[in-house]
Amino acid sequence: MADVPWRPALPTDLTPIAEWVETPKALERWAGPGLSWPTDGPTLWQEIDGGGLPSFCLVSEREPIAFGQLVIKGERHYHLARVIVSPAHRRLGLGESLCRRLLTEARQRRAEHVTLNVFTDNRPAIDLYRRLGFVEQGAVDTRGIQPMQLRQFEDVDNKDP
Repeated sequence: MADVPWRPALPTDLTPIAEWVETPKALERWAGPGLSWPTDGPTLWQEIDGGGLPSFCLVSEREPIAFGQLVIKGERHYHLARVIVSPAHRRLGLGESLCRRLLTEARQRRAEHVTLNVFTDNRPAIDLYRRLGFVEQGAVDTRGIQPMQLRQFEDVDNKDP
């Protein structure tokens, strides 16, 4: 896929993104526990702190086609979170492009540590994160979530597919 525009997410972006998440379980797996169901864009924006966290989209014709956030975990420690690609645009390399751009953003914010969590049954995501240089860090929790940490931050510079 050609270079896809990237920009900070807007509150209105969460309206179509909320439609990508079809069940309460899918919402919890993507955005975490304790969110309202059914959800809508304004509620979701508020509950995931879209205005307070660095939140970004890949866009096509001004519409979001991928979304992700950087959660600030500590001094120079960022956490990739809530990475999602539109169902109509999956398997096109957009997840990798989005993650690389999020990592570049974290670097620009002077991050030294980058982490993420992934469900162990999400093999495509695990494969992507390993390609980006993430390694398992710690034990899998009772929900099946594997924490991962970026091994070598220098290797992930903006190398879009």
